[in-house]
Amino acid sequence: MTTSAERAYLHIRSEILGGRYPPGARLTEDTIAGELSVSRTPVRDAIRRLYSEGLIEFTPNSGARIASWSADELAEITQMRSLLESFAAELAAAKIDVEAIGELEELARTMERALDVGDRPDLDSISAANLAFHRRIVTATGNARLMIVLDGLWALPVLIRKFGLFDRERLERSCAHHREIIAALRSRNGQWAGAIMRTHILAAQAYDSMLA
Repeated sequence: MTTSAERAYLHIRSEILGGRYPPGARLTEDTIAGELSVSRTPVRDAIRRLYSEGLIEFTPNSGARIASWSADELAEITQMRSLLESFAAELAAAKIDVEAIGELEELARTMERALDVGDRPDLDSISAANLAFHRRIVTATGNARLMIVLDGLWALPVLIRKFGLFDRERLERSCAHHREIIAALRSRNGQWAGAIMRTHILAAQAYDSMLA
């Protein structure tokens, strides 16, 4: 049975993912509690949980707000990811095993299935599978330091909210990139894998300014 706190969490998170709570928007416990017909306590618990995930920030005298980043910060993250993850894909092509390829294929299928759930794509599922996909490739490199650096760049809120801006065509293109990355890794072609990974990340760069 879903608790009131879980329901509040899922509601607020969904609103953030869908872009209906823009960056910097203030969250009012009373308003959300009224919308969900619950007390303020579960809403407060949900906000704390979302804060721990980086989706919400607290500012003095203003309370909880949707986390935001500057356009320059987002551009820096994208540029660094494009360089480091293309390098990771090149390394992974020489080391990845059959089991890891299978895991990547299942994650790709998860994203593709999530495109056709209900009235709109299941952004939660797509985002979670996408992050797992990128992490699995880096894991395959065996380079622990690379994983540490990228963990600092994989700003989950950025990745999740960016998906909320994609139209269906853009989501399908992202899925197609994942399929090509898998093909490159399976063929152990590091240059191909690195080039597609770089293209994949930079293709979404135009959305950075929309998140700032």
